[in-house]
Amino acid sequence: MMRPLGLSYRRILLDVDLERLTPGLEGVVLEIGAKVMARGRWRPRRDRVRRWVRVDLEAGERPDVVADAQGLPLRDASVDWVVCVEVLQYVVSPEAAMREIARVLVPGGTAVLTVPFFHRADGPTDRHRFTEMRARELVETAGLRTLALATQGRFFTTLANQLRQGAAHVASRPARWLVGAGLAPLTALLLVLDGLGPVRRSPFLSSFATGFVALARKG
Repeated sequence: MMRPLGLSYRRILLDVDLERLTPGLEGVVLEIGAKVMARGRWRPRRDRVRRWVRVDLEAGERPDVVADAQGLPLRDASVDWVVCVEVLQYVVSPEAAMREIARVLVPGGTAVLTVPFFHRADGPTDRHRFTEMRARELVETAGLRTLALATQGRFFTTLANQLRQGAAHVASRPARWLVGAGLAPLTALLLVLDGLGPVRRSPFLSSFATGFVALARKG
């Protein structure tokens, strides 16, 4: 059973999909939104990576390049992969950021992008949420081709995720862990329910998601 507190269920599912969809990172990789403290458990393989370029808006994150995703100071067709995990909800114009991602990718280059849908706001600059259609539109209007679009959870996972996040924000630490431990059996049951065939086949229950991972290619 998962710990009552720790990573959100969205992040756990997100890391699984990132691992599954990115076995072939190679060449020059551009990471947008690179942080000093790694988020989640996904650790991309770098054995075929020639150069890993870290970009972030905040100099305090010690990136290789301080820049906004909407205006990347890189040459056209200069990177083989773009990794953009949980960034697009913060930029003023996700469309502008996607155009920049498409511009810097080499022909045949690949981008892996993640966006939230049914998930709490993480701060005052958390501006956007993305449906499945919106995620596809962002990719394709930038001139990229969608190779895969993975969904993190359905109705019951979104509910479990909210319960877990609510427990994580109880002010008192002892009470926080008590609430989290008490909710653990319920959230575990909700995750099991999400995997049942009738839930997967239900248009209504499947219309809920914590977010999406898109794998896209240029050309």
